Amino acid sequence: MRPFVPSPDDIDFLGRAFVSVPLDLLERYGEWDMEPQAFILLLSILSASQLEGSTDLSTVRLAERCKMSSNDVLRYLEQLVQGGFLSIGERLDTEGTHSTYFDLRPLWRRIRQKDAGKSPYQDWRRDPVTLFEEEFGRPLSGLELDQIRQWLEEDRVPEWMIVEALREAVYANKFAFKYIDRVLFDWQKNHIRTKQELDDYRERFRTTNKSQTSSKSQSGKADASGYPQKARPTNKDDRYSAFYELFPDA
Repeated sequence: MRPFVPSPDDIDFLGRAFVSVPLDLLERYGEWDMEPQAFILLLSILSASQLEGSTDLSTVRLAERCKMSSNDVLRYLEQLVQGGFLSIGERLDTEGTHSTYFDLRPLWRRIRQKDAGKSPYQDWRRDPVTLFEEEFGRPLSGLELDQIRQWLEEDRVPEWMIVEALREAVYANKFAFKYIDRVLFDWQKNHIRTKQELDDYRERFRTTNKSQTSSKSQSGKADASGYPQKARPTNKDDRYSAFYELFPDA
């Protein structure tokens, strides 16, 4: 086959922006049971990363790019996160404003065949510091390292419980040590000692939460559910309302 040689008629087309897509992704996404719509969504995030230098994309923008409804975008985003192809992070800019972004590092791990077939949120065998740094997307500060040490050595919190609290924070899109500390305090207050007790507690909490939500909906009151020790904030940034729908415990 002769190599491609651009002709003068192609100059205007070749002068437009192009996106680099890993060949492994194109060849293997079917093996990973990724739906075509989720694949298109992932490519759109990848293109924003390369062409705009940012993945701070709202579900509205993604819906416009991919010609999907916002509900479909949320559904496929959840599939990508749970499948270990994508994570959602939060950063604080110099003005103190929080912004949500998509992290593509789980995808690179899958392409490199590391932890293939696993969600990054299900691999808890590594040490807590490594897991925290991977999920937060940055090195931990000295104070944050001291906080982990305090949980382990002074508070005698089991390592698996700290990692489970991190998991709660990831799913709630709350990348803050104060949130994790509050989760651990709540579990200790409710005398959680084993993973089975934690699973039972989560199930009871979900059941109670659904019951309260149903009662308040019938009475015409807004849902104010959240972690037991703190009510859901009423002053959330409307720009990220779609993410709060995807992670209702945020």
